[in-house]
Amino acid sequence: MKYFMHNEFEISAKLENRIKMYFDNVDIITTEVKIKNKVYKAIVDIKSFLLPSNFDCFNCLTNCCIQFPYEFNRKSRKIILENLKEYDELTKAVSILKEEGLTELEIINSIKNDDMLIPQEHVKKTFDRCTCSCVHIDRSLCALHKICVDRGMEMKEIIDIKPLWCSIYPLEVILDEDNLLYIFVPNKKNDYLAMNDSEIPCMDIKMSKSPYFRRENPIGFKEEDYKPFIESYHSVLKYILGEKFVNDVENNLNLKKAKNQESQYNKKI
Repeated sequence: MKYFMHNEFEISAKLENRIKMYFDNVDIITTEVKIKNKVYKAIVDIKSFLLPSNFDCFNCLTNCCIQFPYEFNRKSRKIILENLKEYDELTKAVSILKEEGLTELEIINSIKNDDMLIPQEHVKKTFDRCTCSCVHIDRSLCALHKICVDRGMEMKEIIDIKPLWCSIYPLEVILDEDNLLYIFVPNKKNDYLAMNDSEIPCMDIKMSKSPYFRRENPIGFKEEDYKPFIESYHSVLKYILGEKFVNDVENNLNLKKAKNQESQYNKKI
């Protein structure tokens, strides 16, 4: 078994057994998903998709939950290079690397070729998280996402440009040796199986009400904005995992068809 979005991380035999035991003891459905033009059979922890969530990364003051996504494609690199000045104004990444002794040509070559858009020796040292993580006015944002929105791109275009992990975090997807996917939303009952963290304010109403978070983020989140995960992420999951997957989950949970949430994905800040 491997974590689908972290292919370099093999799952130990012990954890693989725990994953299978977990899925043997929860309500599941079997469906199919289509990711990047490839169809997979999938086993889904169906009730985990009822977890209340507030998918609103443009209303957050916390550093990006995804530290290093390691999956920048040609489109994302092209957008950054075409908007290098704005990228640096938002992230200061180019300026910092110049202070570290790199030339602009070396920085451009790194954006074109290196996994995290920076030389490996600066990962977790000069930068403690993805260089696209930035602060704009009073919000913590993804610079790449903001540049796309400012250029008038729609949700589907932005998803195709950003690393896949960034768009569906914290959803966990595990791939076994038979190309079968195990899919679940991390929560307190199963987060020991996940690489992704469920202890974040947008996935935990109690945490969003804590004095610490309210001091850090006085602009959000409102309790009434929390919806079941399948509803909060409806448009994103439909595009990434396919309409059949979303329909099967909603039908099994007896939920009304969720409205598209694209406005949260492409609103300007």
